Amino acid sequence: MRKYYWLALFLLLAIALRWGSFFISVINHDESTYIVIAEEMLRGELYFRDVVDTKPIGIFWIYMLLIKLTGGSLVALRAAAAVVVGLGSWGLFLSGRRATGSERVGVAAGVIYAFVCSIYTYYGLSPNTEIFFNVFTIFAVTIAVAPRIRPGHADAFRHWPLAGLLLGCAVAIKPFAAAEALAIGLFMLWYYGRQGAWSRAVFSGLALVAGFLVPLAVVYLYYRQAGLLEAFQFYTFEVAGAYPVDLPWYLRLKYMGDYLLRYSPFVILGAGALVQWKRFKSKEGLQWGYYLLLQFLLVSVIVLITGKRFGHYQVQLHPVLSLLAACWWAPGLTIFSSLRQGRLRKWTPTIVASLALLLGLVHLQHYTKKDDKPARIAAYFEDKLAPGETFFGINGWQITHHLLDRPVPTPYVHSSLLYLDHHVRAFQIDELAEAERIINDPTVIYLVGRAQDSNADTPLTERLLEVFEPFGEIGEDIRVWKRVPPASAGG
Repeated sequence: MRKYYWLALFLLLAIALRWGSFFISVINHDESTYIVIAEEMLRGELYFRDVVDTKPIGIFWIYMLLIKLTGGSLVALRAAAAVVVGLGSWGLFLSGRRATGSERVGVAAGVIYAFVCSIYTYYGLSPNTEIFFNVFTIFAVTIAVAPRIRPGHADAFRHWPLAGLLLGCAVAIKPFAAAEALAIGLFMLWYYGRQGAWSRAVFSGLALVAGFLVPLAVVYLYYRQAGLLEAFQFYTFEVAGAYPVDLPWYLRLKYMGDYLLRYSPFVILGAGALVQWKRFKSKEGLQWGYYLLLQFLLVSVIVLITGKRFGHYQVQLHPVLSLLAACWWAPGLTIFSSLRQGRLRKWTPTIVASLALLLGLVHLQHYTKKDDKPARIAAYFEDKLAPGETFFGINGWQITHHLLDRPVPTPYVHSSLLYLDHHVRAFQIDELAEAERIINDPTVIYLVGRAQDSNADTPLTERLLEVFEPFGEIGEDIRVWKRVPPASAGG
């Protein structure tokens, strides 16, 4: 079928765009954390007891599956993340085609999404939760919203529980996906409300909610069976409640403005399509455009609530941006119509393929030049760690545990949890107790850290350095400490 032909092309496009980033150990430390925690869980550790992070368990289940499928190769895991982006592109292709009746719009949406996810390191190129849960929210919109934009659609009741199931899976990866769930719920109420079909709205809403609750019930039952409901409640609600930070409103607006400017060509295309639909009084076009604006608004609100300005948070906006920009190619619009025909249209596949391969080469050149510190650390320790021995990384490089296939001696895998004050407070971490845990673990033989790192001057590090003495250096920027023999250890 033709739609599977497009699936194959989108997968190839995503790989072509991203392959140059496959070979370095770290693009983003969040990805390293997902890999290391998933590996610990495959060893039998339990999330929220033996390993801890700020994310729900969904992303770690995904990485457990990916590690099983790929053998844990970083190159293969990055290729798998590219496949996830390609699946998102395919979902947008289906969504755009269903909502507008134009395959050209669908293709444009998929191509745009692959590019916007693969240009900037912290806006989608580094594998993060957003590119994974985006797939679920994209297909929820494809099932529940897109086919109901045009007259003559099949208003199948089964769409609602399935969409709810997809949205629940997205929230199990990251709660921010509740924004898309709310947008789809509001669309459902509007859709049936304008028909006066309130009974249909009630039954559809119940089906949507029922499907939504299934993945969340699975998560709840997992922790109940493990006897970790108290820990689940603490990390899910108390820690999450303490996670946001105060940020002046003008900095939040600046954060959003940066996103709009960064992707301004696509913002302009989407705005142009909306203006044309308004001009020609296109009912279906405006309905689709207004829904996308609603979803964009709700996602923006939930992203801004945290007060944090991480670029990867805004990857959640990429599907909406792609669908809006793709509407520039909708049938009947006249903006620069001559540019959508003739030679440009004929050469478009060649242009897209060339740009994708060029961007892949740019990424390769960029990451080849970067100093791969975890790889250097792994090479240093390869012949120094005996079987059963491990090390503790001071403020970073958790992926080295994966490279050396060594367990992590602390539940707090992401270094920021132990070394940033607001995380220490939110997680209520007793730094000295954590230092004693590491000291009392006889398998921890070495410490490794930056030669100069003011963030590492914490009670935890000070206590550790009473028991570990300088041992060597890895280049000029990384130091190694070794455990002092018990007879001479202080404290």
